[in-house]
Amino acid sequence: ALQPPTVPPPGAPALCRRAGGGGPPAGLDIVHAAVPLAADGRLDLHAVLGLLAEREINEVHVEAGATLCGALLREGLADELLLYTAPLLLGDGARPLLAGLDIGCMAERIALETLDVRMLGQDLRWRLRPRPGRDDPQT
Repeated sequence: ALQPPTVPPPGAPALCRRAGGGGPPAGLDIVHAAVPLAADGRLDLHAVLGLLAEREINEVHVEAGATLCGALLREGLADELLLYTAPLLLGDGARPLLAGLDIGCMAERIALETLDVRMLGQDLRWRLRPRPGRDDPQT
């Protein structure tokens, strides 16, 4: 059975970083931490995860857009993906699922292992794990 999403209990500290400024969501006790930027001016994701590890936070769930999700996968920092798909088709003007992966052909693809697939109404929820390395594009 699917587990309901969990949120920190009232009074639990949260690390919060928002692109484009803006304050934290109301009601969160924010722990401020300096995190270095990578060469491209974005957050250094390895440093962010290192900071979380120092705080003994060893499981991180990220719900984000194409840019951050693509960066986590590109950097090898995602060990599992939950992908929700609906029976809809979009055109080439739509936003990609993952941005910044620079995959131009089948030989550069990222292979995934299917751990679980579930129907949620008409939608599918895929639980996937990236496979290490590149595999044969003919398989």
